[in-house]
Amino acid sequence: MKSSAVTIKEISSLSGFSISTVSKALNDKLEISKTTREVIKTIAKQHNYVPNNYAVSLRTQKTGSIAVILPEVTKTCYSQSLGHLQKTAESFGYRILFYQSHNSYTKELNYIKSLSDGSIDGIIIIISEKSKQIDQYGSHAIPIEFLKINLDQSIEEIKHRSHKSLIELLKS
Repeated sequence: MKSSAVTIKEISSLSGFSISTVSKALNDKLEISKTTREVIKTIAKQHNYVPNNYAVSLRTQKTGSIAVILPEVTKTCYSQSLGHLQKTAESFGYRILFYQSHNSYTKELNYIKSLSDGSIDGIIIIISEKSKQIDQYGSHAIPIEFLKINLDQSIEEIKHRSHKSLIELLKS
């Protein structure tokens, strides 16, 4: 068995089917017979085929990724919020990428700028009560949701606010 994942092109070569047929089979298109789909999927499984997330996101216009920018992961309230955001996001089929700003407004803006390249579906910025006003972040091409967390908030309130922020982001 090959140790690294193969591409659709390599599966095409191995199976004798066209690249288009392989792609359709791997995406369960009904125009490809069940037998052909099974043959192609067996070869893909034997060779550790993993779909190219970049190609899939280009086709679907969704990356399945959400960025979370937080002040400090070592602060309990922020790490609890991050944990709940991840759990909730995964239940909706999303993954979380997180970034620490270390309470730097400039870092937050730089993260927003670099993440606005289409590599994620949205951003949640966890801010403290001491943070700059939300309207100072300006408008961006990517959906952004702000989540205000206080250091003395209860776990239940953090969960509630985190869940609400993620749902709002997914609606946009």
